[in-house]
Amino acid sequence: MSKGIASSPEDPDEVSQVRSAEGAVPASRNSVLTRFRSKAMANTFESLKIRDFRVLWFGFMGSWTGMQFQQVARGYLAYRMTGSAFAIGIVTLATGLPRIVLSPIGGFLADRFKKRDVIVWTSVPMTLLSLVTGILYVGHSLTIDWLVILGFFQGICFGFLMPARQSYAPQVVGTGHLLPNAVALNNAGMNMTRVAGPAVAGLLIATPHFGLGGTFFAISGFWLWVTLSALKVHNHGVPTGPRKRMGESVKEGFSYVRRRPGLLVLMSLGFVPLALGMPYLNLMPAVAGGPLHGGSTLLGLLLSIGGVGSLVGTLLLASFARYPKKAALQLLLGVSFGVSLVGFSLFVQLHELALAIPFLFLTGMTGDAYQALNSSLIMMNTEPGQYGRVMGVYMIAQSIRPISVMPVSAVADQIGTAITLFASGGIVALFVAGVAALYPAYRQIGRPTPPIMTEPEV
Repeated sequence: MSKGIASSPEDPDEVSQVRSAEGAVPASRNSVLTRFRSKAMANTFESLKIRDFRVLWFGFMGSWTGMQFQQVARGYLAYRMTGSAFAIGIVTLATGLPRIVLSPIGGFLADRFKKRDVIVWTSVPMTLLSLVTGILYVGHSLTIDWLVILGFFQGICFGFLMPARQSYAPQVVGTGHLLPNAVALNNAGMNMTRVAGPAVAGLLIATPHFGLGGTFFAISGFWLWVTLSALKVHNHGVPTGPRKRMGESVKEGFSYVRRRPGLLVLMSLGFVPLALGMPYLNLMPAVAGGPLHGGSTLLGLLLSIGGVGSLVGTLLLASFARYPKKAALQLLLGVSFGVSLVGFSLFVQLHELALAIPFLFLTGMTGDAYQALNSSLIMMNTEPGQYGRVMGVYMIAQSIRPISVMPVSAVADQIGTAITLFASGGIVALFVAGVAALYPAYRQIGRPTPPIMTEPEV
């Protein structure tokens, strides 16, 4: 009887206590999880609280979307005009080569003039060049030669634009923990357009009464969006160093990098993984159509998985902006990028798509996070008056990918795509680990310069 009474649910007080006890833990856990999620979201998007960076970021979304649309539209048109894949490479190279040569001059412009003005000066020609491309296409006057020439001038504009855009962030958000957060969010925005942009561009090209002509006009509108957004920024990015002639200024930028071992390390850490590791994206058609025996559907799936991984990686990096051991984090990301690429290539070679996909996701996640962190560390270890020229030098390394794709692809034709990716991933992992282990200056790269003593406008 006593046992039955003790276990009976009829006692109101006991039932109340049990229910209270049962509900207390889940409520507490939910509260902790809610606070954690809120804090994580606040940390991830912290730099967007600054009004000028927020305006710049949404403006740059226009340029990133326009770049994705342009890559699809120009490549598709070049192939349709000639029926040659080589024509796609020529059109791509026409845009990439000027960036390599002119990026140091773009760095001079970024340190000599207001960065906001440089962005406006270069965005307006980009608007007009896309508009002219659309007009020529609609008028049935666009040839492959015109496509190359217009692409060449667009590459010139890119060479002048990119150093100013890259070096603008530290003047808007400072050089403290907000800088890596801002750079990571810039990359995240670019990756968002990389996931959706090509698909949307393809749909627009296939849409009746819109097609390629409408797509080029849309690209022109995106660049106009960039121009108008830049004009709304209150912080003009005023140069802080002494004014010098172009030749002397460009030379000083190279000398500045050469005299600082930490910057040399970061330049090489950006160059080698980009030149040898990142071409895996360009080799995806060969992966989908070769070892995995798939078609365009599989190619779209692989590119989407890599793009989603890149987006996740840059957002995670943004949430880790306050993490103090950035050199160690870079080492982890760089080695993981190489190892993930090795794992992906291994399962591709074994025709195991289900096992290859997680490694492709990790490759995208770690590769883009690594590149974003490397850019942040370069700016954190650069004096304010040198931002533009240092980024101009760095843009030379960043512009190498369109060129490095050609020899990497040639090797893939000779020994196989999967084996080439395996070797590339192994070299990247060993290179990053080797630099960290053997170069003493590596230990200094995670130590930022004193932050700019100005309060950013919220």
